[in-house]
Amino acid sequence: AAVHGDALAVEEGDVPNWAFSLAEDVAPPISVSTTFTSQVDGHIYSRISCPTRSRCESLLGTVEGTEETPAHCVLYSSGLAAAFGIFSHFLPKRVFITGGYHGTHQVLAQLQKISDGARYKKEPLRGPEEIGAFLQAGDLVWLETPLNPTCEVADIQAYVAAARAKADVHVVVDGTFAPPPLQRPLLLGVDAVMHATTKSLAGHSDALGGAVCVPSAEEAQRLKQDRTALGSTPGSLEVWLLMRSLRTLHLRAERQSQTATQLSGWLHEATKDKSHVLFGSVHSVQHPSLGAALTVASKQMKGFGGCFALELSSEAAAKALPAALKLFRSATSLGGVESLIEWRRKWDSAISPLLLRISIGLEDFEHLKADLEQGILKVSSKA
Repeated sequence: AAVHGDALAVEEGDVPNWAFSLAEDVAPPISVSTTFTSQVDGHIYSRISCPTRSRCESLLGTVEGTEETPAHCVLYSSGLAAAFGIFSHFLPKRVFITGGYHGTHQVLAQLQKISDGARYKKEPLRGPEEIGAFLQAGDLVWLETPLNPTCEVADIQAYVAAARAKADVHVVVDGTFAPPPLQRPLLLGVDAVMHATTKSLAGHSDALGGAVCVPSAEEAQRLKQDRTALGSTPGSLEVWLLMRSLRTLHLRAERQSQTATQLSGWLHEATKDKSHVLFGSVHSVQHPSLGAALTVASKQMKGFGGCFALELSSEAAAKALPAALKLFRSATSLGGVESLIEWRRKWDSAISPLLLRISIGLEDFEHLKADLEQGILKVSSKA
């Protein structure tokens, strides 16, 4: 009886019906049940679906899409699980990809091994004007834009046009560096968008996850069926934390983008203005708001993202900078409310030893500027 004491109390009238009800909650409740009472329609087992995950997928669909171009989202246990899900869904013979997040290449290596080399062969991502001559039926074009960590911007519409000129060629965008509302690739004609929701979408450095968004409900359902078989469903707590965060995403993404644009612009001036306090210490700055990237970014983005790449004048200074800062945490990941900095060569040997990846949080611009100034001056004097 103790197991069912709460239900019996309501049934026997000792407790009013509303006492245990969640129907009037203002904040969405979290469902942690793994199994559900059998009924004609409804949830059965949480690996397949559950109320919290279904609600969050619906919410993310409205965030990623528009009324004219709806999005249907599928959540995963991590960003790499989402990448695995979309790669295994399309089963490409070849994947056109260059650079970007090293974990994506690890996923492709696993899939090549599973397919015994029959699929997922990597090809270099050529420019949109050239790639059409190389595309064949069964290919997939993978665009990580902006690119991690160097922030190059790919012309999404141009790649989509090249792919559509061929039969059975798909285009997928990894939008982790530019979440909605900054960028909505489905509106530009891609077949799917992948996010590491751990980053900007969850935005508080406390919820691991991934997502794939596609234009049709039928395709989303096929992805969910694959996910059930793969077992890559996220936990309810992580999904609930993501749902909480999506409700402030537009505010966070816009503020982080504005501050990153200001800071990267200020640092970029140090590469050419001899009167700048950091002249001689900064080798280069890369952000979608700067240089050649701006033309394409202005066409497909509403805000340029909260991350940028900073190269200092020596490897010694770059390695020392994270420890010299007071407001920036030396940590991997990005998109959270706290500003992070990372000497990226630590994890990826293909990255320049001068490069630092900087993820801007919600701190005040002037405070972050002052911290970067003192830190760069400090490490440059010792380098």
